Amino acid sequence: MGQTRLESVGNTDVGRKRKVNQDSFRIDHEHDVLVVADGMGGHAGGEFASRVCIETIAESIHEDRNSGLSLNANDLAMGAIHRANMVVFNAGKENEVLLGMGTTVDLLLFDDGELLIGHVGDSRVYLLRKNMIWQLTRDHSLVNEKFKIGLITREQMKTDKDKNVITRSVGFESSVLVDIYRRKIEPGDLYLTCSDGLSGMVENDQILQITDEHAFNRDDLQSAVETLIHSANENGGDDNITVILSRAL
Repeated sequence: MGQTRLESVGNTDVGRKRKVNQDSFRIDHEHDVLVVADGMGGHAGGEFASRVCIETIAESIHEDRNSGLSLNANDLAMGAIHRANMVVFNAGKENEVLLGMGTTVDLLLFDDGELLIGHVGDSRVYLLRKNMIWQLTRDHSLVNEKFKIGLITREQMKTDKDKNVITRSVGFESSVLVDIYRRKIEPGDLYLTCSDGLSGMVENDQILQITDEHAFNRDDLQSAVETLIHSANENGGDDNITVILSRAL
C-alpha cells in the first residue's frame, strides 16, 4: 500500500460542562491512520469505550498491514472497526459497570492518493478548501433522521430534545453497521475530523473562517486546532471537544 504524505495536528479538551473527557483520538503517520472516538455510557463506560476502540483499531491495522496478506483499505477499515465493536461489546457484558457503553468512530485511512473513511455515529469528517467546507459523513443521529423525514427543520435540529441521541455506535450491540466513504486526495486538501463537542457548538461558517485564517492564510494547523477548541468553549463548551486537522502534502 502506498504511503501518503500528511501533516496532521490534533488535540482534545474536556470542555466546560463535563468532569471527564470521554473522547479519544490517535494520529498514526506510520500507517496513515487518523481516528476520533466519542464515548458514551456513564463516566467509566464512555471513557473506556472510546479508548479501547482507538487502541483496538490501531492494533488491528498494524497487525493486518504486517500480516503479509493482500488487504485493501476497505478490508483494513472494516476489520478494525468490527474488532473494536466486539472488544467493547464483550467488555460491557463482562462488567456491569460498563454495560450499555458505546462510542462513535471516524477512521481515516490514506492510501495511494485515496482517502477511505469508516464512520459510525455523529462525530464528523469535513473537507476544507479555501473558502469552502463540505461535511463528508452523515450523522447517525435521531435528529438527523427526524430532519430527513421532515419532522423538524435544520434550525430546529440545534435545540431538539433528541439532539444527543445517536442511532449507531461501536460496542453497544454485538454487530455494527459501518458507513464507508471514499474520495481522491488533492494536494492541499484539508480534512477536519471532530467529535460533536466541536460541530455542535461551532457553526460551519465559523469553522471555515478559522481554518481559512489559520490553516490556509497562516499555514498553521496547530493554531487552527487550538482556535477551534477555544471557540467551542467560548460558545458554551457543553461537551468534550476533539479536533484533528490533516493536510495532504
